[in-house]
Amino acid sequence: MKKSTKIWMCLAGCALVVLGVICIAYPADTIMSLAWALGIMLVVSGCSTFGAWVTLRAINPFGLLTFLTALLQVIVGVLLIFNPAPLALALPFVFAFWVMYEGLSVMLDSFNYKRLGFGKWWILCLLGALALFAGCYGMFSDPIASAKVLAWIVGLAIIFDGISYWVRVAAISRVEKKLTRLNDRFRQVLDIEDIEEVK
Repeated sequence: MKKSTKIWMCLAGCALVVLGVICIAYPADTIMSLAWALGIMLVVSGCSTFGAWVTLRAINPFGLLTFLTALLQVIVGVLLIFNPAPLALALPFVFAFWVMYEGLSVMLDSFNYKRLGFGKWWILCLLGALALFAGCYGMFSDPIASAKVLAWIVGLAIIFDGISYWVRVAAISRVEKKLTRLNDRFRQVLDIEDIEEVK
């Protein structure tokens, strides 16, 4: 890999780490940005669905439904881009509900593991109960805490992604060094064989 590519990967990693720290430091702006990004994704998805409708409308029996889906995605996406506040307010509740659902699922699964004879089933049950409690707390007591946790998760995910760039550069450099050593040894063996043939 070129040295310039490695430098760019390291710089991208630094930028992602900084972005992750900013997401953690400014949770409200992070939630607004998530709503805005979702709006952009909906517009792009709607445009691609509209493109599929244009291409396949002659053979698609549900062409009207595809067109209406594309139109709805674009409209909702545009609304979110220009007014992300409603979704930004709803995201913490959606996140808290998801945590509650996952916690309840883990608790129910733990009883299935108990029936199968898994001795540590109670750990899963306890973790599920904690997640259920955390989701309830975020949903009913403190939606601001849910927003902060969501911003933290996004920020940490971006930071870990940035760090992964550095790890990849280090791994690629290590592999390149090993390949260079193997190549040098291989050339030495070939040189020795050539000398012996000349003798």
